[in-house]
Amino acid sequence: MKTSPVPFATLLAGLADPDSQVRRRTITNVMRRRNERGQAFASLLALLADPEYQVRKAAIKALGTLGDPRAIPALRALLTHQSSRLRLLALRTLVQVDHRQPIPYLLTALHDQSASIRWKAIRILGTLGNGRTVDPLIAALGDADAWVRANAAMALGTLGNGRAIQPLRALLADPNPEVTQRARKAIVQLEGPM
Repeated sequence: MKTSPVPFATLLAGLADPDSQVRRRTITNVMRRRNERGQAFASLLALLADPEYQVRKAAIKALGTLGDPRAIPALRALLTHQSSRLRLLALRTLVQVDHRQPIPYLLTALHDQSASIRWKAIRILGTLGNGRTVDPLIAALGDADAWVRANAAMALGTLGNGRAIQPLRALLADPNPEVTQRARKAIVQLEGPM
């Protein structure tokens, strides 16, 4: 005998449970209810302020799955959160939710204090192929972090804009061999074999 599902209103009540594990599991269960999960938008938005990281993480991912643009202001606010993990997750979710206008968020992320957020933003920018990202990516070639420089070189090679050739050539003298290798590869992409 098949049991009937828990009424959605009852399920939503679990998002306010004092136990963080219950709140996190409830987010998962809510998102399984494809035809009803949109009703949880306001509750999920409120969970962005939850004191527990795992609950916030689950709420951010759920909002990304919903794809509701009303989440954009709250997700943008998380781009300045003290936790780099939450900033990165918010950035990825913003790119997912605001897929028509992701570049401003990514350009802002190029100035994040976390090098991993900077180079991950660069990798996404390299896939978007937008001419207005060339100058910020050229500037990223001077970043203190080697992975940021290396990923900026790769992104510039992918974008195919000849303005990047001279700055990439300067990177051939970089002390980090990975940066030098990626700069060389980007130059080949832009102008052919050396």
